[in-house]
Amino acid sequence: MKEQLQKRGYNGRFVETELKKVDSKKRENLLHTKVPSKSTSRVPLVITFSRALPNVGHILRKHLPTLLISDHMKNVFPEPPLAAFRRDCNLQDILVHK
Repeated sequence: MKEQLQKRGYNGRFVETELKKVDSKKRENLLHTKVPSKSTSRVPLVITFSRALPNVGHILRKHLPTLLISDHMKNVFPEPPLAAFRRDCNLQDILVHK
């Protein structure tokens, strides 16, 4: 396998270290499904998507220091807010009654 990867242009040292990592893992542990952790303290800012909107994520990051001047807001936003977009109505939503 190492030779095949090197023929494809991968660095030999990189291939060796990655193969050692693979060999060190137990097969039984790899066959179990990993449960993703969904614990996050980021507050979502939900906005209806529009192409006319400016870059909301950039604006949030730019003005976050101003928001965090207040001690109360530091408790509300321990991590930067998350910009989330909801889908706007499209032609199908307007024409088809659900």
